[in-house]
Amino acid sequence: MIMFDLKMDNRDRKTTGIILAGGKNTRINCKKAFVIVNENTIIDRILAIFKEVFFEVLIVTNTPGDFSYTGFKTVVDIMPDNGPLGGLYTGLVNMKYEHCFIVACDMPYICKSLVKYINDIQGYDIVVPKIKGLFEPLFACYSRRCADVARRQIKDGNLKITDIYSHFTVKEIYEDEIRKFDSNMRSFININTLKDLASLNSM
Repeated sequence: MIMFDLKMDNRDRKTTGIILAGGKNTRINCKKAFVIVNENTIIDRILAIFKEVFFEVLIVTNTPGDFSYTGFKTVVDIMPDNGPLGGLYTGLVNMKYEHCFIVACDMPYICKSLVKYINDIQGYDIVVPKIKGLFEPLFACYSRRCADVARRQIKDGNLKITDIYSHFTVKEIYEDEIRKFDSNMRSFININTLKDLASLNSM
């Protein structure tokens, strides 16, 4: 288990890092955040990077006691059972700064330099990778301005994060840019099943 030093260093931009750790984990039958990859849990691997990049870190979770050891702030879903969009909304409402970078808790190989590159892009409401025509909405930056649209969409029963994009200025980050920082695109590997976990452990 990693112990976290909360002392600030030379971060460039005051933003919040948000980790979504409230999923039901139905396909893997354990809490993804605490799956061990290369001797550390996924959540600890993410936090080790986030604490060096962001001025504030939030963990969105329905089991806050599980993360008390980290020393970081935890927040519970305001509108529960609404998937990642509900988690995004909760993070946007609770964050201290005007922009955030959001990631899912099942992504063990996020690249610090790629996170920082995306986070440092200014002038847009949303900055999001787009790979082979598909957005990566859980590895992206969002403005606080997105909160009201996310809330309305949840109330309408539409839980697709990317459907909020049409309301905002969006900067798309393409594969050629991504590979300058993460040549093998490992940042976008996630764990959904035990088969995924077995494949990672064999790498």
